[in-house]
Amino acid sequence: MSYNPPIVPQSGPAPILARPTSLTKLAASVNRPPKDNFIYEEERKMSKLLKVTLLLAFAVGLFGAYRYGAAREAGPSQVRASIHFPTFDVQVSPEATLATKHVLEGTYNNSGLFEGTGGEFVAANTFTAIDTSLTVVCPGTSGTCTIQADMWIVNGAVSSSDNQNSICLYVDGNPANNFCGAYADETPSDNSFVQSSTSQAVTGLAHGNHTVQTYFWSQRGAYVVYYNSNYRVYKP
Repeated sequence: MSYNPPIVPQSGPAPILARPTSLTKLAASVNRPPKDNFIYEEERKMSKLLKVTLLLAFAVGLFGAYRYGAAREAGPSQVRASIHFPTFDVQVSPEATLATKHVLEGTYNNSGLFEGTGGEFVAANTFTAIDTSLTVVCPGTSGTCTIQADMWIVNGAVSSSDNQNSICLYVDGNPANNFCGAYADETPSDNSFVQSSTSQAVTGLAHGNHTVQTYFWSQRGAYVVYYNSNYRVYKP
């Protein structure tokens, strides 16, 4: 005969066993609908990507700030350290002949629109006077003078290619020197304008009055709009 011991009722509520964490997570994943699982995984991935992006941006900004600060601390002298300027052994002799000292006696400026209106055409292969003739003076009753001119001429508005131009200083109706034939610039062929310029001088001029004037030459012709000539008289 079997004997079953009597069931003795326990006093108080039955103890509640703690649910393992792994089971809790498993239940949560099992009970979550497939769509929610996908959204959850995507959100988790986006969160990680955002964190990585922010860290990269912070690192780049920190590196840039470091480089900027280092460059400022280096200063111009260190930045230019890679440029090596040559030096030359020049012997200065106290007995050397001194260069001629030119004393400025007068400055004459002549500028304006060509022909008073601007945009007038200068024919090809023809030296054409651009500004009005000025009379300047080499002062004194003896000795000689030097006349130096800086000349600018705005020209263009043509479509001809290979259109070289020259500028020449004329003193007393004669070209300043043989370099008047040298090209000063090339007039553009896209109907735009260029400001051609040159600087020339005439030496050994006798004292008294002299005339100065700027001439322009174009290989294929060009429109001249504006001119500016600065004439300076030096002694000697």
